[in-house]
Amino acid sequence: MLRNIYRSVWFFEAQALQQSGFVYIELDKIFRQQGDKFIRILNNLRNNTPSEDDISELNKHFLLENEIGKLDEVVTLTTHNHKADKMNGAALQGLKTKEFIYSAELDGDFPPSMYPVEESISLKVGAQIMFIKNDSSDGAYFNGKLAKVVRLESDKIAVIMAGEKTEYVLKKEKWENRKYVLDETSKELEEDIVGSFTQYPVKLAWAITVHKSQGLTFDKAIIDVGQAFAAGQVYVALSRLRSLDGLILGTKISPSVISSDSNVTSFSQRKDEQPPLSELLDKAQQEYIERLLAQTFDFRDIIDQLLSIKKGAAAKTEFEDETMRAALDIIREAFEKEVANTNGFRSQLMRLLRDGVRDQLIERIEKGTAYYMVLIQKNSRLLLTHIAEVSQFSKTRTYLNTLEEVDASIVKKQTQIRSLQVTLESILDGKEIEPNKALVKKISIERETMINAVAAEVKANPKFSKLKTGRKRKTSTGPKTEKGETYKKTLALFKEGQTIDDVAEKRGLSVGTIESHAVKLIAAGEIDIDHFMDKDDAQEIAKAIAKDSNESTSSVVGYLKGRFTYGQVRMVQAVIRSGS
Repeated sequence: MLRNIYRSVWFFEAQALQQSGFVYIELDKIFRQQGDKFIRILNNLRNNTPSEDDISELNKHFLLENEIGKLDEVVTLTTHNHKADKMNGAALQGLKTKEFIYSAELDGDFPPSMYPVEESISLKVGAQIMFIKNDSSDGAYFNGKLAKVVRLESDKIAVIMAGEKTEYVLKKEKWENRKYVLDETSKELEEDIVGSFTQYPVKLAWAITVHKSQGLTFDKAIIDVGQAFAAGQVYVALSRLRSLDGLILGTKISPSVISSDSNVTSFSQRKDEQPPLSELLDKAQQEYIERLLAQTFDFRDIIDQLLSIKKGAAAKTEFEDETMRAALDIIREAFEKEVANTNGFRSQLMRLLRDGVRDQLIERIEKGTAYYMVLIQKNSRLLLTHIAEVSQFSKTRTYLNTLEEVDASIVKKQTQIRSLQVTLESILDGKEIEPNKALVKKISIERETMINAVAAEVKANPKFSKLKTGRKRKTSTGPKTEKGETYKKTLALFKEGQTIDDVAEKRGLSVGTIESHAVKLIAAGEIDIDHFMDKDDAQEIAKAIAKDSNESTSSVVGYLKGRFTYGQVRMVQAVIRSGS
């Protein structure tokens, strides 16, 4: 069945990868090995082109069994598990010290096939061991590090690390069996720890298999690959060493045991078939810049939001004041008038980019930024004024939520446009793109100043002292919904596993309205915030809120560059206020 997806055992044969248009990248700088001769031999082995001289040079390092028996603190790499087990068992029995057995602690579901080490580890003073994972506490050891047992008690193992003199007392490590299940309510994957395995993270290491040695590095090792059976096995074993000086052959190497997989060889040839990496990188960079320019100078999302409000929640909110009724139409029309101009401007930028005229491109972006910032700031002020005016009246929270979503989009667009020039210059100069914290702070200060000024103007406007509700009264067309009933309906749909968007569509309400329901339900302890966002997002929002306890919701949204909605920010604020 899997043959339809994988043509061989190798990852690069997967259909998904084949169809992705991946780039072949080979890391050819050698860090582990030293010595030109050894590196040349290894490269020839990898390419299945070893010479007679290569084989002869390797076999110069062959030692007889009695000579190997005199060596200390050296590991043997062999081809088969049974050979490694036999060598380790014989070496352990050869020690005349008392044997201690250390049993693993099992809890819950942890099948034997998943055991990271033996369930029962037999040790004696003098035993050579190897750590099979990195130290999770104080970094005293790492995966593959050798040590010698120097002291044993029923509940204690003391060792001295290879190349060191200080005694180290081992600590047990815990491995967990995690399973992932789909929550039928939230439709999200949930992690469940179903079992654990606790044991000392060591194994006898007079000998290990070549397979188990992958990823390890040795200054000295006995290589026993006279019975190599897998393609590349000889190469893997020898490449664990830093140099020929550390090589000891337990069996001589013959050309018959050296082979490489034709699939791997064929795959490695793709490096020569594809364009140079520099060319591919230039192409990818060009495509990224084009997407960046297209997305930055595009106001369609803002226009669509305003149209959605007009068709949805706004249609239910008819204000007595004519300017309030017309506010959103004025803003939308201002952006719509720029669509044709913006399309032309983007095309101009694309031509300059493809022609490679950097200075002209930067100049046009600089001028375009100045032009569009006038448009954005003018309409941002109009929107903030409308928000401040609506805020004067009761029963407008739902409508305000939708307005604040548009405000967040405008803040995001403003940040994109104002940061574009610096971002583009960094890309073209080959520099790392750094977060422009100064710009974000500047925008936040400017907005706060504008919000305060608008609030003062609205408060001083005499027309609001005359208007009672600010909205036209509507004639009731049906039975009045009992207080709290709308939240119960929303909660019931949430508990069915539906998202905010799903609930909004089903109930015929705006997303902002349903988000406000979620805020109240979270505050009341009726539902957990995890239903609406993952922990990382919630923590990011909480950190932004914590920077200034007096920060307004709009300012937090601005600080987060519009990555989160007003509703999401208010959800986290509700959690913080409730102390949960």
